[in-house]
Amino acid sequence: MFVETYILRLLAGFLEYGTLSAVADKLYTSQPAVSRAFKKLEDEIGAPLFERKKNRIELNEKGRTVAEYAKRIMDLQGEMMEKVSPQGATRTFSIASVAILPAMRMVQELQEKYPGAQVTYEIIDNEAGVLKALNEGTADIGITLKAPRAKKYRAEKYMQERLSIALPKKHPLAKRKSIRLRELKGETIIQRSNVGFWEQVKRKKIPDVTFIKHDSTKGISKLIEQSSLLTFVSDHPFDYEIPKDRKIVPLADREMNVEFFKVTLASTP
Repeated sequence: MFVETYILRLLAGFLEYGTLSAVADKLYTSQPAVSRAFKKLEDEIGAPLFERKKNRIELNEKGRTVAEYAKRIMDLQGEMMEKVSPQGATRTFSIASVAILPAMRMVQELQEKYPGAQVTYEIIDNEAGVLKALNEGTADIGITLKAPRAKKYRAEKYMQERLSIALPKKHPLAKRKSIRLRELKGETIIQRSNVGFWEQVKRKKIPDVTFIKHDSTKGISKLIEQSSLLTFVSDHPFDYEIPKDRKIVPLADREMNVEFFKVTLASTP
């Protein structure tokens, strides 16, 4: 049996923080992603590690034992990095990204690769701003929608993301196979506070929509659960949980299905 490092990191985080929402916020992921990781671990071990209650979960006796081992493994990994690469444990990274999800994914990847590293990110709603951050040295890594052509940059394909819309099953558009943004005219939609370039696209194509925004995954999940409002949904597991009474319909606009590039200065080692 092989347990992936990111699962051990999440489990050690649960031992420290005590709730799924706290682990998600502290480790830059989402509650659904954490839940899936824990379920995968239970399947691999072949035994439950949590007591699942109505609004929360707790480690059972076996779960606490596994979590304590996870913490020891992560501590040893950090100690190893300090011994063999003194700069690795104290290394810092800054990310400038045109969208929130690739930035969060990059944070997780860097923290797994460099245990103990300090990683921050900034969401900038245009590519020119991202490249400016790289040029001025305020960002080590940029995430853009296109690969810059100038030879001073090094670019590689990083990931794709597609957005859909989650609607109540009784909504008039819920039976559709796809929807265009203009068809959401007059709706009220829940979304993150800072979504980068997506904001410009939505404002341009559906200027008469009311947006209710929140900074955290936990806050958005609560708003969705307590209302019948629409919300945007990513095709990646960093997103928030969608209630079973919602229908997820893909958005047909080309701007809702994009590719991201990881960009660094060519002079960066």
